[in-house]
Amino acid sequence: MDIERTMQFILESQARAEVRMEKAEARMEKAEARMERADIRAEKTEKRLDRRMKSISKLLQQGMRMLTKTDAKLADLAVAHADLATAHKATERSLKLLVDSLRHGRNGRNGR
Repeated sequence: MDIERTMQFILESQARAEVRMEKAEARMEKAEARMERADIRAEKTEKRLDRRMKSISKLLQQGMRMLTKTDAKLADLAVAHADLATAHKATERSLKLLVDSLRHGRNGRNGR
């Protein structure tokens, strides 16, 4: 009789262990499926971020080219501005001399 109860206990324990094992396997399969989905999402995100980084890199390169051109134009304008300032000073001197000469009336008149 003890042998029968022992065998019955062993069989019931084995059945419970198999049920627990099946549940554990099901949980593992679900976890693996979640991991696969997470991996797929991560790959998609990585690809999207790579595309964005390439776009940003292209924008930065274009911006740097524009800045270089703008710097060159500003340098040209600075030279032109300096030339204009010099010409303006010369014009002012000439105009002042002209006005001064008109005030003194040297056109055949003696000091009037």
